[in-house]
Amino acid sequence: MNQTMNQTMNQSLLFTVPLSFEAHALAQSHRQHQPIANAQQAYLNALAVYAVEHYLHCLEVETDPNQADWRDPVISKFMNIADISLPAHGKLECCVVLPEAALLQVAPDAWEDRIGYVAVQLDSSLKMATLLGFTPTPVDHLPLTQLRSLSELPDYLSQIQGVDLPAPIAATPPVALHSSPSLRIMSTPKQVIHLRNWVEGIVDAGWQSLEEIVGGDRLNLVPVRGTQPFEITVRHAKLLDTGMELGDHAVVLSLAITVNPDTSMNVLVQLYPKPGTSRLPANVRLVMLTEAGEVIQQVCAREQDNYIQLKHFRGEAGDIFEIQVCLDDLCIAESFVL
Repeated sequence: MNQTMNQTMNQSLLFTVPLSFEAHALAQSHRQHQPIANAQQAYLNALAVYAVEHYLHCLEVETDPNQADWRDPVISKFMNIADISLPAHGKLECCVVLPEAALLQVAPDAWEDRIGYVAVQLDSSLKMATLLGFTPTPVDHLPLTQLRSLSELPDYLSQIQGVDLPAPIAATPPVALHSSPSLRIMSTPKQVIHLRNWVEGIVDAGWQSLEEIVGGDRLNLVPVRGTQPFEITVRHAKLLDTGMELGDHAVVLSLAITVNPDTSMNVLVQLYPKPGTSRLPANVRLVMLTEAGEVIQQVCAREQDNYIQLKHFRGEAGDIFEIQVCLDDLCIAESFVL
């Protein structure tokens, strides 16, 4: 940290945690379940979580590791997150700050369903972690000098205890879609869409450009919630209508693909109203599942939503996932491989 930064931080409470063998064993265990592209970030995330959990235990704040999404090897494979579940409050995100950094950057995957973000600066040897402060809201780039002091965190947590926080659109509790006996899932057996074919210009039947379906003028008015901009390599969409029994509730499913230099891919999944309609059907759900049927994330439309989207995620070549669009007792399923 530079001298000015040190002077500013010295006015606030800092908390330093030695990163013991136990901390690095946890980080190594987490890293070995991640693809190579995610391994380093996964290791640092685990160290940050270890440090914040240690601090919370010193405050006698209860945590529940079983409810932390970052510990799930499947979810963390697709999402850059480092959350701690506080049963009485919600989820805190642990944000890694590199040794010479002057800004806090919150990963786009953690912009929703969080009560706060704790900045954790790791030293170059990864032997010490220093909790610098926190912010209640996600930010792209926040100067570390503008963090709220750790001394305010206990009062902040006590203020939100028992308070019903506004539910973010992507925080709908997961449901066991495959276990419901009354649920009708409509899909073509064994049909898997190879997204890398899209990059080569080979597009599956029924899919076309999003602009062709919803119109370019309308598409330009739609922002991307909670994600940092990334260059889209290809994007295609499908009108879920004919033969799908949705009737007046037809919708448009869109996938935007970015191919990274290391051959991994970023994927952004969105759902739009059918052409000529300004709003999605209330309570229509957009769900992402693993190949084994485990729900990774989902979002539910409200009455005034003109689109919804999942948090964008990153995957490796060969990764398989399923997207379901559900309304009442009907689910339309599409399977994809990266």
